[in-house]
Amino acid sequence: MRKVGIPRSLPYFFGSLKVAITLAFVGAVVSETVGANKGIGKLMLDAQASFQVPIVFRRPAGAGRARHRALRATAAVEARFTGWAFRDRPIGRITHGPHPV
Repeated sequence: MRKVGIPRSLPYFFGSLKVAITLAFVGAVVSETVGANKGIGKLMLDAQASFQVPIVFRRPAGAGRARHRALRATAAVEARFTGWAFRDRPIGRITHGPHPV
């Protein structure tokens, strides 16, 4: 289990973790929009009601930057622990987009 099972499952784990990070940020903003007293979603609704357009667009951009930093950190950890899973990418190098076959 330690030498084959867990290492073999790590690429799938990190792939699902990247999807979960993205959906967590989207879910947080949507849930704050629907039923919260504070947060990014509530701030966006209040700004929209008072026609403050820059705030409406600036706040989701900040959440997007936080999501991007979380994805970069996850990709760095993934490259460290699953570098053996990619033949043409050096260990520790982070690339964007799908892995070429």
